[in-house]
Amino acid sequence: MKAIKYFFAGVVMLGLSTQVQAQNVKAQIDAIAKVVIDNKNNPKAAEPQVKQFLKENKKNAEALAGLGRAYLDIKDQANALKYADMAIKANKNNAAGYILKGDMAAMNDDGGEAAMWYQNATVLDPKNPTGYIKYARVYQKVDAAGAEEMLRKLTSIDPTYPVDAEIAHMYYANNKFAKALENYQKVDKAKLTDDKLTEYALAAYFLGKAEASLEASEYGAKKHPKSAGLNRLTFYNYTDLKNFDKALEYADALFNRSDSAKFVSRDYLYLGHAQKGAGKQDEAIENFKKVYDMDNNQTDVLKLISDSYLEKKEHDYAVEYYQKFINSQDKKKASDYEAIARIYLDLAETETTPEAKEKAYLKADQVYADLATAMPNNEDYSTYRRAMIHHMINPDVKKGAAKPYYEKYAQLLEAKTDRSNAENSTLATAYNYLCVYYIQNDNVTMAKEIAAKLQAIQPENETAKQILEL
Repeated sequence: MKAIKYFFAGVVMLGLSTQVQAQNVKAQIDAIAKVVIDNKNNPKAAEPQVKQFLKENKKNAEALAGLGRAYLDIKDQANALKYADMAIKANKNNAAGYILKGDMAAMNDDGGEAAMWYQNATVLDPKNPTGYIKYARVYQKVDAAGAEEMLRKLTSIDPTYPVDAEIAHMYYANNKFAKALENYQKVDKAKLTDDKLTEYALAAYFLGKAEASLEASEYGAKKHPKSAGLNRLTFYNYTDLKNFDKALEYADALFNRSDSAKFVSRDYLYLGHAQKGAGKQDEAIENFKKVYDMDNNQTDVLKLISDSYLEKKEHDYAVEYYQKFINSQDKKKASDYEAIARIYLDLAETETTPEAKEKAYLKADQVYADLATAMPNNEDYSTYRRAMIHHMINPDVKKGAAKPYYEKYAQLLEAKTDRSNAENSTLATAYNYLCVYYIQNDNVTMAKEIAAKLQAIQPENETAKQILEL
């Protein structure tokens, strides 16, 4: 029994001894690497310590490759190659030297040679996952399926190795976000590091899949509550999903409780959207203005400022900022005229006196008139909108405030040979108005003429039927 006891104790101590040895070697590598890097402009100053390191580690492939990597970090490829070869000579079944040579080839943009050295690492040190991962990363642009196959081999070496996460990371690094997301979704999120959770969430975000992105980002943010990247993505996702209260909760986490957070204009843009959606227009305006101050090429934010002022019923500012947006563009679009007109129409709805309402309506009318002049292909739409506005100014059909505009609109559409169903519907509205106008003004002949046209496009129209029966 004592013999067995001492045997197991020996095994445990051997394991501890191996771990301690590995830790010591890593500490030595870290120390010599610092010496090499600190003296990159004076290599001779590092020579005594390098010689001592070599004396202590001349048969240790990991240590020799670690020294070579320090020289590779300062772009001294001659010494990097020297120590890579020494590492391979010290132990041909250790991957470290082959991987260092592969990294050198990759640094020199020689993907074929890099892949060869990484593959050698997998053959001669098959239980070391680094060779498989490096091979896949260098080979992924040439043959992503082959790179994935190489990574899949890791499961036969270590069934617990997170292969799907490594494959997802490979695809993410190659901007293949759909494949990255597909593989990340196979992995238990509890086994993912915060950087891989961030990649998972970003892959879904870039694909426009806010819910899938949120699933990863919020899990990560709860696990790593000070992660700026995960708080940011959760904030963005809740904003895109229009859950503005939760969005503002994570915005607060990003701006006030994240470590090493550097804020960009997009953060303030999303914050403005979330505040606007939550009805906090003053705060939204402040942040939209901050976006424009940070980058005045983001002219679309001027429209958002205008829209926020419109929500506050501050129409003068709404017009001012939309006009600033128009002035920032090379060319005015029909939608710009429409936006200004709608601000004046909204103003008309809020005015309390007939005179003020009419003044606002006439401003909108002028915008549509300007649209027809500037863009004649929009004349029919502009004329129809002007007809509606004049009918709102004076809804007494007998007085016919909208009559000239509906007549003009009818002429424009009658000249078309390929009217859409929507155009026939608005043309019927014009005919209905004109029919009623002529009946109320005792002109049955003209009323019947218009009613016949109305019935031609809407056979079951009751107004047309009744007038034609007179």
